[in-house]
Amino acid sequence: MTNNNKAKYGSINSIILDLGGVVLDIDYSLTLKAFREFGVSLPDHTPFTGCNELFNLFDCGQITPVEFRQNFNQTFGVVLNPEQFDKAWNALLLDWDLERLALIEQLRSSYQVFLLSNTNAIHFEHYNQLLVQRTGKGLRDYFHRAYFSFEMGLRKPQAEIFRRVIGDNGLTPAQTLFVDDTLEHVRAAQSLGINAVHLEGGNRNLSLSKVLAGLLIK
Repeated sequence: MTNNNKAKYGSINSIILDLGGVVLDIDYSLTLKAFREFGVSLPDHTPFTGCNELFNLFDCGQITPVEFRQNFNQTFGVVLNPEQFDKAWNALLLDWDLERLALIEQLRSSYQVFLLSNTNAIHFEHYNQLLVQRTGKGLRDYFHRAYFSFEMGLRKPQAEIFRRVIGDNGLTPAQTLFVDDTLEHVRAAQSLGINAVHLEGGNRNLSLSKVLAGLLIK
């Protein structure tokens, strides 16, 4: 870790982490494959978030899981029951990395640590239940506070979602570090004066611990 980096982040007292691709590994190709096995024709570049209005509505909690499944079936011309749909929809969610969770708990001893995730009710129920089974604790228990788009009615890269986290907790942008695997989200945070790191390639290639451990832990 360079001295310049240490100097740059030396005043950090708060950390905001993304979920998918940062705390929890994901693989969108697994969901594409699962839906194709049910006859749903989805191209490789299908935007699960960001550019697809149906997925955005669900991410922001503006439609219920029941409505989302029904709209998906109608949009793609299939008839999937809730069990079939949820299995395919959740296929992209990989298992929890306990070492990464331990790192977050270590960070909490020296920093305010927050979660800020674009996510939806079906995914949340799945990965949170798996985490409880693995560790006896839910995802919220690992952070000082966790923010989920489907509860907030907002999603990254909207500026207001960052302002909400900053304002709710009395954070100073220049003393806050945000880590996300989506460059658009990183740039949105930077435009508000938040220090931001782009975790390229997900944790399978560049781990959260490599980005944060030597840089921040006091």
